[in-house]
Parts: sequence; structure tokens; C-alpha cells
Amino acid sequence: MPTVNTSCIQARYDEQLARLYYLVNYDPDSVLSYALVGTNLNDVGVIVVQTVASLPYLYYGSSLLPSGMVYFVQSLGILVISSNNTWITLDGTVVRTDTDYNRTVWAWGAGLSGTLGNNAATSSSSPISVVGGFTDWCQVSAGVERSGGLRQNGTIWTWGLGSQGVLGNNCTTDRSSPVSVVGGFTDWFQVSAGGGFFVGLRSNGTAWAWGTNSVGQLGDNTTVSKSSPVSVVGDFTDWCQISAGGTSAVGAFAFSLGVRQNGTIWGWGAGTGGRLGNNCTSDRSSPVSITASTWCYVSAGEAHALAVRQNGTAWAWGQNNTGQLGTNNTTSVSAPDAVVGGITDWCQVSAGNNFSLALRQNGTTWAWGLNNSGLLGDNTSANKSSPVSVVGGFTDWCQVSAGNHSLGLRGSGSLWAWGYNAQGQLGDNTTVSKCSPVCVAGSINNWFQVSAGMRNGGCNNSLGVTFD
Repeated sequence: MPTVNTSCIQARYDEQLARLYYLVNYDPDSVLSYALVGTNLNDVGVIVVQTVASLPYLYYGSSLLPSGMVYFVQSLGILVISSNNTWITLDGTVVRTDTDYNRTVWAWGAGLSGTLGNNAATSSSSPISVVGGFTDWCQVSAGVERSGGLRQNGTIWTWGLGSQGVLGNNCTTDRSSPVSVVGGFTDWFQVSAGGGFFVGLRSNGTAWAWGTNSVGQLGDNTTVSKSSPVSVVGDFTDWCQISAGGTSAVGAFAFSLGVRQNGTIWGWGAGTGGRLGNNCTSDRSSPVSITASTWCYVSAGEAHALAVRQNGTAWAWGQNNTGQLGTNNTTSVSAPDAVVGGITDWCQVSAGNNFSLALRQNGTTWAWGLNNSGLLGDNTSANKSSPVSVVGGFTDWCQVSAGNHSLGLRGSGSLWAWGYNAQGQLGDNTTVSKCSPVCVAGSINNWFQVSAGMRNGGCNNSLGVTFD
């Protein structure tokens, strides 16, 4: 049976097939074996895989595979896709139904405006379940006083601050429990929450956005806010992955970045500080292309961006006042610049509030930039302009998320946090900041996807999905 290394994850663009894939070390000879591994559930012999952004573009022969969650079943030695509550092998064989397992969303940290989704507006320093009774969550994204989640039925749900129509439910009222994003779409496969807006991708390869739009961050060729999803202009139907940036609740200086099937990155919204990466600092209300065409993954932070290329190198652009670009200096740039260190096995990057987190193929996590309250997890509070290893000696990190604090998911299914903690966003039952990783409180050890909220000045929350 093939071996899966749960600490080895990578995003790669396949030039021959012109498709983007997330990889596991399963069968290097088959592009169909590539997906992003989350956590190993020893009791059922299943490795849960995070929502795969490129899934709508996965083909088996000439047949398009259905969108959904991807799993690796150790006992069978196969990858399966969970679509409409059915597990399907890559050859199309139905394996089993998926009704025996629950996927629950948990939230902790600042509860302002109902961001924890527990029918209240109070904070919590340990995980509490989001209300609604749904047990089919696939992916979550924590924004600025808003939260969003994607369910297996292809719908997106949001909660928190409702001003400017950011929740996408044709309303501007705050909601302390999940509400469905309007439009009737049931084919969403990714959602990303930014500063006062959301972006999402549908299985037809189109990108959509809603919320505040003061600098064109919705990408619809206007600067008018929208309370329901509008299509990003450009007639592109091959978006693979998308990321929303910014730390203002009212959308100031917000921006969006997306990767297309041809390996190009496009940006729109605020251009201040060069955050769109197009050698310019002007705002753009429609997508503009960033140089090169071998990009795999992109992450938008407060005012900078990170990306991984096909060769495993990491690149950065935008504001660099605290060394968040990882270029051994504090000079801002408006076009991609290589992260120093000569490392060629970067797998995932996450841009936060003036700092960066990144994961290598050897399962180690690295950080650079602002280090207030221990954001970098290196047992210091000094800023770094080049990558430093997060302490702890762990070599099984699977996913990282940078906001105004840091979250990291390990292959054991345990969740760890470090950095700013004034609202309890580290989830360790305290409000004391930490400069090294601490385990999130509770007996939960089956996390498979997490997201750290990002707001300059506090009021941050965390979201996570568990599988049981």
C-alpha cells in the first residue's frame, strides 16, 4: 500500500496539464493522487484532507471529478472524494456513504458583533461550537469581525458584523449565528474573508465577491459596496485559489489575490505599498496580472502578500516595515521578491498582520516580520527580516494560519497557537500572549482546518473545523 507522509504538503502547478494541484507524497507518478493532507484519524484509518481549491479542475481520464472533500483511506490505499455524501474512488467506484462522521466548526477569541457564531456577543478563551446544528462544514475563514464557512452542500454561510452588506445576505444587520449567502449557488468550493469583504470561488471556475468596495476590492469594475455576491470581471473561468486581505472592518486598503489555472496570479483592490504586486501602487477595481506564470499558491495579509512557485520557492511583495517580506531588509516592493534562505521546499504560506508564516515539506514551520507579543513563535519578541524556525522541535506541521496571532495544525490532529492573546484567540483558556506554541485547550485532537482572524488593534477570533 502506498505511503502517505502527513507532514509533507505542497502546492504545485502541472504545466503539461495546465492545472493546479495540492500534493501529498502518495504516488508521485500520478497527478491524480495529489491533495492537501490534514490530520490522521487512527480510529477509522482515514486521513482527512482540506478542501482542495483546484478540485473542480481534477480530471480522471476525460471525466471531470465532482467537487467536495478529499480523503485518503489508509485501509484501502486509495484517495476518495466526498461528494453528495458519497465516497468515490478515482476510478469512479462508490466506496461508502459519508453520513457517519460529523464536521463541526468551533470558534474562540473576540465575540464582538457575534463573530463566534454562538448566538452571543461575548468572548471565549477556549473553543465553543458554532450554532446551527450543521455537521458538514468543509472550510472556514476568519476575517475582521466576520466569519465565514463552506458546507459540503456547496453553500457559504457567514456571521458577525453586518455593516456594508459584508455577510452577503442582502442585509446590513449583525448576526451572531450563521446566515446563508444569497444567490442560490450550491457549487462554492472556497471562501476567504478579508478586511470588510469576502471572496469566493465556484466550481465553474468563476470568482465572486461581496461587502465593502471602497478601493475596488470586489473586482467588479466599481467602488460600490455590495450586499450580495457579484462576479469578478474578466470573464475568467479558471480560478483555482483566492485570498482576501486587509485588516480594517470598513474595508480601507483591502485587496484580493487569486491564482488561475494557467499559473498566473492576479490582484485587485488597494495598491498602496505595492500590495497588488504589479509594479504599481494604484488601486485597481478589476484584476491585474502579476509577473511570471508558475505560481501555485497565494496569501493576502494586511498590506503584503506571499506566494509559492512551482519550484518550491517563496516570494513576497508589498509593505515591509517590519521585515514581513523575508528579504533581509525593510524595503517595500511592488513586484515579487524572493524570500531569502535558498529554501526550495516551501509548501504553504500565510500572510498576517505585518508578519508571515510558512510551512516546509519537512514539516517545520517558519516565521518572519513583526514579533509583537511573540507572533513568530521563536521565544523572542524581536522582529525578524528573514525566516526563523518556530520553536518546539515539531516536524509534523500540516497547516499554518497568520492573522493578528498564529495558529498551527499538526499531523496528530492537535492545534497549537502563539502570539497576541488579549481576547483569548489562542484558545488556551487564558488571555496571556505567548511567544512559543501552546496547545489549544480541550480534548479535541481531530482538527483538520483552521483560520486566524486579522484585525489591526485587536478584536480577533479563531475558527477551526473538526472531524469526528
